[in-house]
Amino acid sequence: MKLVVISMIRDNWGGSEELWYEMVKYALLHNNQAYHLAYDVGDEHPKITELKSLGLVQYKRPSYQKKNSFFIDYFFLKILFFIKKRTNGSLRKIFKLTPDIVLYNGTCYSIAEEDRLMQKVKQSACNFFILGHLNNEQSSGLNAEKTEAVKEAYKTAKKVFFVSEKSKKIAEKHLGTSIPNAVLVSNPVNMKEISPLPFPKDALVQMAMVANLVISHKGQDIVLNILKQPHWQKRNWHLNIYGSGIDELFLKTLVQKNGLENRVSFHGRVNNIRELWSVNQLLLMPSHMEGMPLALIEAMLCARVAIVTDVGGNAECIEHTKNGFIAKKPTIKDFEEAMELAFSRQKDWEQIASYAHETAKQKYNPHPGESLWHLIAEN
Repeated sequence: MKLVVISMIRDNWGGSEELWYEMVKYALLHNNQAYHLAYDVGDEHPKITELKSLGLVQYKRPSYQKKNSFFIDYFFLKILFFIKKRTNGSLRKIFKLTPDIVLYNGTCYSIAEEDRLMQKVKQSACNFFILGHLNNEQSSGLNAEKTEAVKEAYKTAKKVFFVSEKSKKIAEKHLGTSIPNAVLVSNPVNMKEISPLPFPKDALVQMAMVANLVISHKGQDIVLNILKQPHWQKRNWHLNIYGSGIDELFLKTLVQKNGLENRVSFHGRVNNIRELWSVNQLLLMPSHMEGMPLALIEAMLCARVAIVTDVGGNAECIEHTKNGFIAKKPTIKDFEEAMELAFSRQKDWEQIASYAHETAKQKYNPHPGESLWHLIAEN
Protein backbone atom coordinates (compact mmCIF):
# COMPACT_ATOMS: atom_id res chain seq x y z
CA MET A 1 0.00 0.00 0.00
CA LYS A 2 1.03 3.60 -0.58
CA LEU A 3 0.90 5.70 2.59
CA VAL A 4 1.31 9.47 2.78
CA VAL A 5 1.79 11.34 6.08
CA ILE A 6 1.39 15.12 6.07
CA SER A 7 2.84 16.99 9.05
CA MET A 8 1.82 20.50 10.06
CA ILE A 9 4.62 21.04 12.61
CA ARG A 10 6.96 23.92 11.74
CA ASP A 11 9.94 22.40 13.49
CA ASN A 12 12.12 19.43 12.61
CA TRP A 13 10.53 17.30 15.35
CA GLY A 14 8.15 17.26 18.30
CA GLY A 15 6.20 14.88 20.50
CA SER A 16 3.36 14.93 17.97
CA GLU A 17 5.59 13.20 15.41
CA GLU A 18 6.38 10.11 17.48
CA LEU A 19 3.19 8.15 16.75
CA TRP A 20 3.22 8.48 12.97
CA TYR A 21 6.97 7.73 13.02
CA GLU A 22 6.30 4.41 14.77
CA MET A 23 3.46 3.65 12.37
CA VAL A 24 5.48 4.43 9.23
CA LYS A 25 8.42 2.39 10.49
CA TYR A 26 6.11 -0.59 10.97
CA ALA A 27 4.53 -0.08 7.52
CA LEU A 28 7.90 0.12 5.76
CA LEU A 29 9.15 -3.00 7.48
CA HIS A 30 6.05 -4.81 6.19
CA ASN A 31 6.60 -4.04 2.50
CA ASN A 32 4.53 -0.88 2.17
CA GLN A 33 5.54 2.38 0.51
CA ALA A 34 5.61 5.56 2.58
CA TYR A 35 5.89 9.25 1.73
CA HIS A 36 6.12 12.26 4.02
CA LEU A 37 5.19 15.87 3.30
CA ALA A 38 6.82 18.26 5.79
CA TYR A 39 7.56 21.95 6.11
CA ASP A 40 11.07 22.97 5.12
CA VAL A 41 12.56 23.93 8.48
CA GLY A 42 16.24 23.17 8.05
CA ASP A 43 18.06 20.37 9.84
CA GLU A 44 16.78 16.82 9.35
CA HIS A 45 15.84 14.94 12.51
CA PRO A 46 17.60 11.58 13.04
CA LYS A 47 14.28 9.71 13.01
CA ILE A 48 13.54 11.04 9.52
CA THR A 49 17.00 9.88 8.46
CA GLU A 50 16.23 6.45 9.89
CA LEU A 51 12.92 6.21 8.02
CA LYS A 52 14.61 7.29 4.79
CA SER A 53 17.07 4.42 5.19
CA LEU A 54 14.05 2.11 5.28
CA GLY A 55 12.56 3.60 2.13
CA LEU A 56 10.65 6.75 3.16
CA VAL A 57 10.50 9.44 0.47
CA GLN A 58 10.10 12.98 1.76
CA TYR A 59 8.72 16.07 0.07
CA LYS A 60 9.01 19.62 1.42
CA ARG A 61 6.77 22.64 1.33
CA PRO A 62 7.88 26.18 2.26
CA SER A 63 7.56 27.23 5.89
CA TYR A 64 6.81 30.63 7.36
CA GLN A 65 9.81 32.94 7.54
CA LYS A 66 10.92 34.32 10.91
CA LYS A 67 10.53 38.08 11.21
CA ASN A 68 13.69 40.05 10.43
CA SER A 69 14.56 43.20 12.34
CA PHE A 70 14.59 45.18 9.11
CA PHE A 71 11.13 45.87 7.68
CA ILE A 72 12.27 45.83 4.03
CA ASP A 73 13.98 42.46 4.47
CA TYR A 74 10.92 41.06 6.23
CA PHE A 75 8.61 42.40 3.51
CA PHE A 76 10.81 40.82 0.83
CA LEU A 77 10.82 37.48 2.67
CA LYS A 78 7.02 37.56 2.97
CA ILE A 79 6.72 38.07 -0.79
CA LEU A 80 9.26 35.31 -1.42
CA PHE A 81 7.36 32.95 0.88
CA PHE A 82 4.07 33.74 -0.90
CA ILE A 83 5.67 32.99 -4.28
CA LYS A 84 7.19 29.74 -3.00
CA LYS A 85 3.87 28.70 -1.50
CA ARG A 86 1.98 29.30 -4.74
CA THR A 87 4.58 27.65 -6.97
CA ASN A 88 5.54 24.72 -4.74
CA GLY A 89 4.20 21.55 -6.32
CA SER A 90 4.62 19.17 -3.40
CA LEU A 91 0.90 18.50 -2.92
CA ARG A 92 0.45 17.86 -6.62
CA LYS A 93 3.43 15.47 -6.60
CA ILE A 94 2.11 13.63 -3.55
CA PHE A 95 -1.32 13.00 -5.06
CA LYS A 96 0.15 12.11 -8.44
CA LEU A 97 1.49 9.04 -6.61
CA THR A 98 -2.16 7.91 -6.19
CA PRO A 99 -1.79 7.09 -2.48
CA ASP A 100 -4.08 4.54 -0.87
CA ILE A 101 -3.91 6.27 2.52
CA VAL A 102 -3.34 9.90 3.52
CA LEU A 103 -2.86 10.71 7.21
CA TYR A 104 -2.86 14.36 8.27
CA ASN A 105 -0.93 14.86 11.52
CA GLY A 106 -1.48 18.13 13.39
CA THR A 107 -3.52 19.83 16.08
CA CYS A 108 -7.21 19.09 16.36
CA TYR A 109 -8.03 22.11 14.19
CA SER A 110 -4.97 22.83 12.01
CA ILE A 111 -6.70 21.06 9.11
CA ALA A 112 -8.77 24.27 8.79
CA GLU A 113 -5.76 25.89 7.11
CA GLU A 114 -5.36 23.10 4.56
CA ASP A 115 -7.92 24.03 1.92
CA ARG A 116 -5.70 22.96 -1.00
CA LEU A 117 -5.02 19.63 0.69
CA MET A 118 -8.73 19.02 1.23
CA GLN A 119 -9.43 19.78 -2.44
CA LYS A 120 -6.86 17.15 -3.45
CA VAL A 121 -8.30 14.63 -0.98
CA LYS A 122 -11.81 15.03 -2.36
CA GLN A 123 -10.53 14.63 -5.92
CA SER A 124 -8.66 11.42 -5.10
CA ALA A 125 -9.72 7.89 -4.21
CA CYS A 126 -7.55 7.74 -1.09
CA ASN A 127 -8.71 6.87 2.39
CA PHE A 128 -8.16 10.03 4.43
CA PHE A 129 -7.47 10.18 8.18
CA ILE A 130 -6.81 12.97 10.67
CA LEU A 131 -4.64 12.64 13.78
CA GLY A 132 -5.27 15.61 16.12
CA HIS A 133 -2.95 15.94 19.08
CA LEU A 134 -4.24 18.89 21.08
CA ASN A 135 -6.70 21.73 21.45
CA ASN A 136 -7.24 24.59 23.89
CA GLU A 137 -10.24 24.18 26.17
CA GLN A 138 -10.68 27.94 26.55
CA SER A 139 -11.02 28.71 22.85
CA SER A 140 -10.87 26.95 19.50
CA GLY A 141 -9.37 30.03 17.83
CA LEU A 142 -11.66 29.37 14.86
CA ASN A 143 -14.07 31.78 13.20
CA ALA A 144 -17.31 30.50 11.68
CA GLU A 145 -15.72 29.77 8.29
CA LYS A 146 -12.81 27.81 9.80
CA THR A 147 -15.15 25.92 12.11
CA GLU A 148 -17.11 24.72 9.09
CA ALA A 149 -13.84 23.77 7.38
CA VAL A 150 -12.87 21.54 10.31
CA LYS A 151 -16.32 19.96 10.45
CA GLU A 152 -16.21 19.23 6.72
CA ALA A 153 -12.71 17.72 7.00
CA TYR A 154 -13.84 15.51 9.89
CA LYS A 155 -16.79 14.30 7.82
CA THR A 156 -14.49 13.55 4.88
CA ALA A 157 -12.09 11.55 7.05
CA LYS A 158 -12.63 7.82 7.50
CA LYS A 159 -11.49 8.24 11.10
CA VAL A 160 -10.45 11.18 13.28
CA PHE A 161 -7.89 10.09 15.84
CA PHE A 162 -7.54 11.76 19.25
CA VAL A 163 -4.92 11.00 21.90
CA SER A 164 -7.21 11.75 24.86
CA GLU A 165 -10.91 11.54 25.62
CA LYS A 166 -10.91 15.13 26.85
CA SER A 167 -9.51 16.43 23.56
CA LYS A 168 -12.35 14.69 21.72
CA LYS A 169 -14.97 16.17 24.05
CA ILE A 170 -13.48 19.66 23.71
CA ALA A 171 -13.55 19.31 19.92
CA GLU A 172 -17.21 18.28 20.01
CA LYS A 173 -17.99 21.30 22.19
CA HIS A 174 -16.09 23.73 19.97
CA LEU A 175 -17.57 22.35 16.76
CA GLY A 176 -21.07 22.02 18.18
CA THR A 177 -21.49 18.47 16.92
CA SER A 178 -20.65 14.89 17.77
CA ILE A 179 -17.75 13.18 15.98
CA PRO A 180 -19.03 9.68 15.27
CA ASN A 181 -15.85 8.60 13.46
CA ALA A 182 -13.60 9.60 16.42
CA VAL A 183 -11.14 6.96 17.66
CA LEU A 184 -8.77 7.17 20.64
CA VAL A 185 -5.14 6.14 20.07
CA SER A 186 -2.07 5.91 22.28
CA ASN A 187 1.17 7.82 21.92
CA PRO A 188 4.46 5.91 22.16
CA VAL A 189 7.09 6.55 24.80
CA ASN A 190 10.78 7.11 24.14
CA MET A 191 11.90 4.22 26.34
CA LYS A 192 12.43 0.52 25.72
CA GLU A 193 12.50 -0.25 29.44
CA ILE A 194 9.47 0.74 31.55
CA SER A 195 10.36 -0.65 34.96
CA PRO A 196 10.28 1.86 37.86
CA LEU A 197 13.53 3.62 38.71
CA PRO A 198 14.76 3.88 42.31
CA PHE A 199 13.39 7.08 43.82
CA PRO A 200 16.17 9.65 44.52
CA LYS A 201 16.72 10.24 48.25
CA ASP A 202 18.72 13.47 47.93
CA ALA A 203 17.80 16.31 50.28
CA LEU A 204 18.05 18.67 47.32
CA VAL A 205 14.75 18.34 45.45
CA GLN A 206 15.42 18.03 41.73
CA MET A 207 12.48 19.24 39.63
CA ALA A 208 12.20 18.91 35.85
CA MET A 209 10.24 20.58 33.08
CA VAL A 210 10.47 18.42 29.95
CA ALA A 211 8.90 20.05 26.90
CA ASN A 212 9.42 22.23 23.87
CA LEU A 213 10.26 25.74 25.06
CA VAL A 214 7.08 27.39 23.82
CA ILE A 215 5.39 29.24 26.69
CA SER A 216 2.04 29.77 24.91
CA HIS A 217 1.76 25.97 24.91
CA LYS A 218 3.87 24.66 27.79
CA GLY A 219 3.73 27.60 30.27
CA GLN A 220 7.25 27.28 31.69
CA ASP A 221 7.20 30.96 32.70
CA ILE A 222 4.50 30.16 35.27
CA VAL A 223 6.93 28.04 37.30
CA LEU A 224 9.76 30.56 37.00
CA ASN A 225 7.49 33.27 38.37
CA ILE A 226 6.47 31.04 41.28
CA LEU A 227 10.01 30.09 42.21
CA LYS A 228 11.23 33.70 42.39
CA GLN A 229 9.08 34.28 45.48
CA PRO A 230 10.97 34.55 48.82
CA HIS A 231 9.32 31.54 50.47
CA TRP A 232 10.31 29.34 47.52
CA GLN A 233 13.83 30.76 47.47
CA LYS A 234 14.26 29.51 51.06
CA ARG A 235 13.50 25.90 50.06
CA ASN A 236 16.10 23.36 48.98
CA TRP A 237 15.46 22.70 45.29
CA HIS A 238 16.94 22.86 41.80
CA LEU A 239 15.00 23.15 38.55
CA ASN A 240 16.16 21.39 35.38
CA ILE A 241 14.67 22.55 32.09
CA TYR A 242 14.89 20.13 29.15
CA GLY A 243 13.98 20.96 25.56
CA SER A 244 14.47 23.67 22.97
CA GLY A 245 12.18 26.06 21.16
CA ILE A 246 11.35 29.61 20.18
CA ASP A 247 11.13 30.89 23.77
CA GLU A 248 14.48 29.59 24.99
CA LEU A 249 16.08 33.07 25.07
CA PHE A 250 13.01 34.54 26.78
CA LEU A 251 13.09 31.88 29.49
CA LYS A 252 16.83 32.29 30.07
CA THR A 253 16.31 36.04 30.37
CA LEU A 254 13.45 35.46 32.82
CA VAL A 255 15.68 33.22 34.94
CA GLN A 256 18.21 36.06 35.19
CA LYS A 257 15.54 38.67 35.85
CA ASN A 258 14.10 36.52 38.67
CA GLY A 259 17.53 35.95 40.21
CA LEU A 260 17.44 32.17 39.66
CA GLU A 261 20.71 31.70 37.73
CA ASN A 262 22.13 29.36 40.39
CA ARG A 263 18.89 27.43 40.88
CA VAL A 264 17.86 26.69 37.27
CA SER A 265 19.76 24.76 34.58
CA PHE A 266 18.98 24.43 30.86
CA HIS A 267 19.95 21.09 29.32
CA GLY A 268 18.58 21.30 25.77
CA ARG A 269 17.00 18.26 24.15
CA VAL A 270 17.91 14.90 25.66
CA ASN A 271 17.48 11.42 24.22
CA ASN A 272 17.97 9.25 27.30
CA ILE A 273 14.71 9.74 29.22
CA ARG A 274 15.49 7.21 31.93
CA GLU A 275 18.82 8.88 32.65
CA LEU A 276 16.95 12.18 33.02
CA TRP A 277 14.57 10.64 35.55
CA SER A 278 17.34 8.91 37.45
CA VAL A 279 18.25 12.31 38.94
CA ASN A 280 14.89 14.13 39.05
CA GLN A 281 12.04 13.55 41.51
CA LEU A 282 9.29 15.87 40.26
CA LEU A 283 7.83 16.65 36.85
CA LEU A 284 6.36 20.15 36.59
CA MET A 285 3.95 20.57 33.69
CA PRO A 286 2.19 23.99 33.80
CA SER A 287 0.77 23.58 30.28
CA HIS A 288 -1.94 25.75 28.76
CA MET A 289 -2.95 22.92 26.43
CA GLU A 290 -2.02 19.29 25.84
CA GLY A 291 -3.23 16.13 24.16
CA MET A 292 -1.74 13.18 26.00
CA PRO A 293 1.77 14.39 26.84
CA LEU A 294 4.59 11.90 26.38
CA ALA A 295 6.61 13.58 29.13
CA LEU A 296 3.90 12.78 31.68
CA ILE A 297 3.57 9.11 30.71
CA GLU A 298 7.35 8.68 30.66
CA ALA A 299 7.76 10.27 34.10
CA MET A 300 5.00 8.08 35.56
CA LEU A 301 6.48 4.91 34.04
CA CYS A 302 9.80 5.84 35.66
CA ALA A 303 7.94 6.23 38.99
CA ARG A 304 8.15 9.98 39.44
CA VAL A 305 5.71 12.48 40.93
CA ALA A 306 4.01 14.84 38.48
CA ILE A 307 2.39 18.22 39.09
CA VAL A 308 0.26 19.09 36.06
CA THR A 309 -2.53 21.39 34.94
CA ASP A 310 -6.01 20.07 34.22
CA VAL A 311 -5.68 20.22 30.43
CA GLY A 312 -5.82 17.56 27.73
CA GLY A 313 -5.55 14.01 28.99
CA ASN A 314 -3.65 14.85 32.20
CA ALA A 315 -6.59 14.08 34.47
CA GLU A 316 -7.09 10.77 32.64
CA CYS A 317 -3.71 9.75 34.08
CA ILE A 318 -3.47 11.64 37.37
CA GLU A 319 -5.78 11.03 40.32
CA HIS A 320 -5.21 14.15 42.42
CA THR A 321 -3.09 13.51 45.55
CA LYS A 322 -3.02 9.72 44.95
CA ASN A 323 -0.60 9.35 42.02
CA GLY A 324 0.21 13.01 41.35
CA PHE A 325 -1.14 16.52 41.71
CA ILE A 326 -3.41 18.60 39.47
CA ALA A 327 -3.64 22.38 39.29
CA LYS A 328 -7.11 23.57 38.29
CA LYS A 329 -5.85 26.13 35.79
CA PRO A 330 -2.53 27.17 34.17
CA THR A 331 -2.12 30.23 36.39
CA ILE A 332 0.52 31.20 38.95
CA LYS A 333 -2.06 31.01 41.75
CA ASP A 334 -3.43 27.57 40.87
CA PHE A 335 -0.12 25.97 39.97
CA GLU A 336 1.52 27.24 43.13
CA GLU A 337 -1.33 25.78 45.20
CA ALA A 338 -0.65 22.38 43.62
CA MET A 339 3.09 22.74 44.23
CA GLU A 340 2.51 23.70 47.88
CA LEU A 341 0.26 20.69 48.36
CA ALA A 342 2.85 18.41 46.77
CA PHE A 343 5.64 19.74 48.99
CA SER A 344 3.46 19.28 52.07
CA ARG A 345 3.28 15.58 51.11
CA GLN A 346 7.00 15.18 50.48
CA LYS A 347 7.31 12.22 52.84
CA ASP A 348 4.74 10.39 50.64
CA TRP A 349 6.43 11.04 47.29
CA GLU A 350 7.89 7.58 46.90
CA GLN A 351 4.49 5.94 47.46
CA ILE A 352 2.76 8.43 45.17
CA ALA A 353 5.39 7.70 42.51
CA SER A 354 4.77 3.97 42.88
CA TYR A 355 1.04 4.49 42.27
CA ALA A 356 1.94 6.65 39.25
CA HIS A 357 4.00 3.83 37.75
CA GLU A 358 1.18 1.31 38.17
CA THR A 359 -1.32 3.68 36.54
CA ALA A 360 0.93 4.35 33.54
CA LYS A 361 1.79 0.67 33.13
CA GLN A 362 -1.92 -0.18 32.85
CA LYS A 363 -2.35 2.42 30.09
CA TYR A 364 0.88 1.53 28.30
CA ASN A 365 0.66 0.24 24.72
CA PRO A 366 4.00 -1.34 23.72
CA HIS A 367 3.19 -1.12 19.99
CA PRO A 368 1.10 2.03 19.34
CA GLY A 369 2.46 2.50 15.81
CA GLU A 370 1.45 -1.00 14.82
CA SER A 371 -1.99 -0.45 16.37
CA LEU A 372 -2.48 2.77 14.40
CA TRP A 373 -1.39 1.07 11.17
CA HIS A 374 -3.99 -1.65 11.58
CA LEU A 375 -6.71 0.93 12.33
CA ILE A 376 -5.82 2.68 9.07
CA ALA A 377 -4.85 -0.16 6.73
CA GLU A 378 -7.74 -2.43 7.65
CA ASN A 379 -10.36 0.27 7.25
